Amino acid sequence: MKKVRFFFPAILYYLLIFILSSQAIDIDLPGRGLDKLAHFIEFSLLGFLLSIGYFNAFAFSCAVKSVLVFFTGLPLGILDELHQLFVPRRTGALGDVMADAAGIIAGILIYLYLAGRKRRVPPGRIKRAT
Repeated sequence: MKKVRFFFPAILYYLLIFILSSQAIDIDLPGRGLDKLAHFIEFSLLGFLLSIGYFNAFAFSCAVKSVLVFFTGLPLGILDELHQLFVPRRTGALGDVMADAAGIIAGILIYLYLAGRKRRVPPGRIKRAT
């Protein structure tokens, strides 16, 4: 049960996504493709939060945890788009799912980068050979 706590940020964030996706609002973003950028950013954060959960809760290899994050995040993106098909003035789109998937991957990569930086020796603290 202790491992579940690592997933609370991702769960709460996806709940926020679901609530906002339930709103029958029209948001006209200026420029072409900016809605895809919004999906990318939105799901990058979800990928990052899912990474926090999987990488801290389980002792699998880095590759396995990354695959788990992706195959948890992707169905959530698909579910979000399917959900929007039933919300007035909202649509589901394959392009949005693709932007979501790219965002999940970016979130994983950001997590791995930041986790790698954390493990490195801080500048000025280089261990000298004896």
